[in-house]
Amino acid sequence: MSALADSSVRAPRPLLLCEDPSVIGAPFYLMERVEGAVIRDRLPTRFEADPASRRGLGEELVDALVELHAVDWRSAGLEGFGKPAGYLERQVRRWKGQLALTEPLTRTIPELHAAGSWLESHLPRPCPPTIVHGDYKLDNVVFDPAPPARLRVILDWEMSTIGDPLADVGWMLSFWREPGDPAEPLMDAQTVTGLPGFPTRDQMLARYGNSSGRDVSDMTFYFVLAVWKLAILLEGSFARHLAGVTDDPFFSYLGQSVPALARRAQSLTGS
Repeated sequence: MSALADSSVRAPRPLLLCEDPSVIGAPFYLMERVEGAVIRDRLPTRFEADPASRRGLGEELVDALVELHAVDWRSAGLEGFGKPAGYLERQVRRWKGQLALTEPLTRTIPELHAAGSWLESHLPRPCPPTIVHGDYKLDNVVFDPAPPARLRVILDWEMSTIGDPLADVGWMLSFWREPGDPAEPLMDAQTVTGLPGFPTRDQMLARYGNSSGRDVSDMTFYFVLAVWKLAILLEGSFARHLAGVTDDPFFSYLGQSVPALARRAQSLTGS
């Protein structure tokens, strides 16, 4: 975030770092406060009343990601911030390992293993590396609360690294629901993008490709990776639910929702 402070990237400016754990119990930092709206399961009132304005929300989400991926990370002082070589291989290996740790606590989901094997055998030639946000999606940014759409700042940089930028694109679009998608209660309950006025995934992808100059003609690997990772992540939450260490009612739905995501991941492979 400090490296991006003087760039065009819409990152919040960090203000203070405290490494003394005696202050609040852990090291912490403060960043600038940015007023606006985080959009998840409800639209701000003005966008709710104006369906035509919603297209701009998707376009701004794409444009801000293009800006991030355009940063010369070496010139920004981020040499050594991540390990770009082998980024995709490590993603598959790491999440297979996470599944192996979680599965004994929950259940076996064959589609997760099938999708993981497909990913291992279909690793693409990666794009030249860029800064990767790692959790880029609609509810991790702040918008102006009224039209015209304006993305003010990108939040939640904890997963950022240097790697393949198309991983960010696949993750972003894996959460982007649109009319005609098969019912998926977990995803549908957490996003508004299936409402009239929002651009489709294809339109979002085309905008990214045109603006970034990157080839997005075959995104299958990145879509499978995103849905597969999400399913494994949520299976970990389901394990905590089964262990009785969380009382969040959301986790009780994961018994059916994670297998549905696993089936979606496998179906995206075409096998």
